[in-house]
Amino acid sequence: MRAFRKSWIGIGLAILFAASLFFFRGSTRYSNLFNSDNFVADISGTPISTTKFLRSMDMNINQFSQMIGNKLTGDQIRSFQVHQLALKNLVNSAIFENEFDKINFILDETTIAKETKRNFPDLYINNKLDDEILNTFLRRQGLKIEDLVDLINFETRSIVFDQLFFQKNYPLQLQINFNKYENQNREIELLKIPYDEIILENYNKDQISKDNNELLDYFNNNSDQYMTKEERDISYILISKSDYRDNFSPSEDSLNEYYNNNKNLFINPEERSFKQFNFKSKEEADEFKLSISGKNNEQIIIFAEENNIVFNEFKNVDRNKVLEQLANAIFELDKGSVSDVVQTTLAYHIIILDEIFPEKELKFDEAKNEINNSLTNFEVDNYFNELKSSLDQQILDGFSITEIADQNNLKLINKKKILNNTNEDDPTLSNVISFSFTQNKDFVSDLVDIDNDTSFIVNIDDIYPSKIESIDNIFDSLLNDFIFTKKTEQAENIFENNKEIFTNISKFYATNPENLNLSLKTNDELPISFKQKIFETDIDKVAFGSDENAIYFANIKSIKIPKEGENTSNINLIGDLKTAFGSEIIKTKEISFNDELINGLLSQYK
Repeated sequence: MRAFRKSWIGIGLAILFAASLFFFRGSTRYSNLFNSDNFVADISGTPISTTKFLRSMDMNINQFSQMIGNKLTGDQIRSFQVHQLALKNLVNSAIFENEFDKINFILDETTIAKETKRNFPDLYINNKLDDEILNTFLRRQGLKIEDLVDLINFETRSIVFDQLFFQKNYPLQLQINFNKYENQNREIELLKIPYDEIILENYNKDQISKDNNELLDYFNNNSDQYMTKEERDISYILISKSDYRDNFSPSEDSLNEYYNNNKNLFINPEERSFKQFNFKSKEEADEFKLSISGKNNEQIIIFAEENNIVFNEFKNVDRNKVLEQLANAIFELDKGSVSDVVQTTLAYHIIILDEIFPEKELKFDEAKNEINNSLTNFEVDNYFNELKSSLDQQILDGFSITEIADQNNLKLINKKKILNNTNEDDPTLSNVISFSFTQNKDFVSDLVDIDNDTSFIVNIDDIYPSKIESIDNIFDSLLNDFIFTKKTEQAENIFENNKEIFTNISKFYATNPENLNLSLKTNDELPISFKQKIFETDIDKVAFGSDENAIYFANIKSIKIPKEGENTSNINLIGDLKTAFGSEIIKTKEISFNDELINGLLSQYK
């Protein structure tokens, strides 16, 4: 197990955790049962552990699931970029944590101990840390001891640092001016001309041949956009723990013994089932609460359905799977009762509690599979680590990939003329292929970990470099790009020559403008970048923009800014100041990501 911080709280937590978790006869054989020394990222020596990443992922996934009312699929997790959000937050924290360490901003043991008790009072009984409660807490949170100590240490330092250096507000008048700007309206005349409706003389598709000089010049100047994809021949060995599980199944006696010596590990937390009604404003939530007063739960559901009020139903959820504000309300309710309005960063909510499932100790039959998996995993981990060490040594000794496969009775897989396409249905193969395109020819790679369970070795047998496509193969797409560019260039020239004469543009395209009233706060179909230009352009001037479907011109007719701005609540500068400070210190940090491990972890979400 990695060394803990040398504070009495870190050492004390570690001893308590280890004593209860591994109180098992022959426990020395299981001393690494729950170890994890893999890091998803490193910020100048400050690591981000797999445990922290997975916990952050789960928290973000739960929040997104609440927003859409359904559990996220693997495709949705990738589409919503949940992993990027989790990584961003972890990296931001690690940058400051590394800076704190660098400038020797540290906390003494007494402060850490006090903050531990203040933040986690439920871990204590009679002013002493309770090992059983601690174990249960860590298991539920998906944390290791060092993660908990690091969390307390960093959060405490971060709060103090923010209060000392960043706790500032914008001047009141400036806040009022911001409010005025955000509430401005602009009246515009809009021309939207679809590319398909723009006809260029001498640039008709039927009139342009492959030997057209302008087309050939465009092709030569943009040849890097028309390249074949590099292909490679590879050989690789894949090793997976799942291939060895059947060889390491513990006996029934071992399972019983482990259960009897570690019953405190097999406690199901209290769970609750409930219905959650979501509202955009507090007024809507208050009105709903008033309307259902005196109704029973069945009548409330009928009322909601008749009034098209959407609600989500959650079954068997423990408090760690919902937002803290909601959890505080849900786990204070009696069965069948209705909560007050609960505000979160996402919306306003009202909860109806359907069922309570108290905390309970699992019986042996209920815990048997979990114990079997834990002990089997340990034995497989030991074997797998020994195998990996042996393979590492053989790679260092210069063995060819064929010799490695033969000596270890491993399957050698060959792939011919593969493309660097990460859209493979098999995420493991996708990882192998992606990594293969970072390696040199005739070179046996190091052993690469996709995740804790799967690793591979790859050799590049041959490389077929990228080259410029034959114009015959890409003529249609080249011609479309060429004409698209010509249409855009024409529009840009018209804009440059008529920035203050909107009528000329309207006459040129023989199109009547549409009158619109725009606000920064309203959504519309205009491209975001173009709308931004509109709000940066003066009266009687023209703004120009385009997207893949059309070109846009807007004449600014009037700008209406409220005379009186609202005196809103103080706008804190802490975010801006911290971002500016972080932007500077990040320049001094070396940041590296374990892409293979991250991709492997993502592949677990189906």
